[in-house]
Amino acid sequence: MEKALSLAYRYLSFRPRTIKEVELHLQKKAQKYLFTQEEIEAVIELLKDQGFLNDGEFIQSFIASRNSLKPKGRKMLEMELRRLGVSQTDCVDYFSKNHNDEEGLAKKALQKKHKSLSLINDEKKRFAKAISFLQRRGFSYDVAKDSYNKLFSHE
Repeated sequence: MEKALSLAYRYLSFRPRTIKEVELHLQKKAQKYLFTQEEIEAVIELLKDQGFLNDGEFIQSFIASRNSLKPKGRKMLEMELRRLGVSQTDCVDYFSKNHNDEEGLAKKALQKKHKSLSLINDEKKRFAKAISFLQRRGFSYDVAKDSYNKLFSHE
C-alpha cells in the first residue's frame, strides 16, 4: 500500500484530481508495482480522509480556473467534468447550488476575439463566426446572440 500511496501523492502533486482519475492511474500502475484493488481502494479512502480527494472541491477549482482562463458554458463544463470522472449527481448538485453567469462568461470569451472579429466587414459573417465560436465553447444560441449584440451594438 505504501508504493500505491506514494504514486498517488506524486500524481496529485501536479494538479488537483478527481477520485476516478486517481483510481484509474493507480490501476494502470498496479501491474508494474504489484498492488491489489483493495490497496487502491484503501489509498483512495485515506486520501479522502486527508482531504486530498474531494470531487466537490475539485469541481469548484476546475470551474474557477476555466472561467478565468478560457470561459465556457455550463454544458461544456459538465462534459469536461464528466470526462474527468465526476459523477452526474455531483455536477447537477454543484450547478444547482452555484450560479454560472453564462452571459458574462460568453461576453468575456467574445471580448478576447473582438479585435479579429472587428476586422470582418460583412456583418452576417462576423455574427456567424462569433456565434459558432461561443457555441463551440458550450454557450446556447440565445446567450451567444445576446453577448454578441451587447458587444457589437455600439459599433
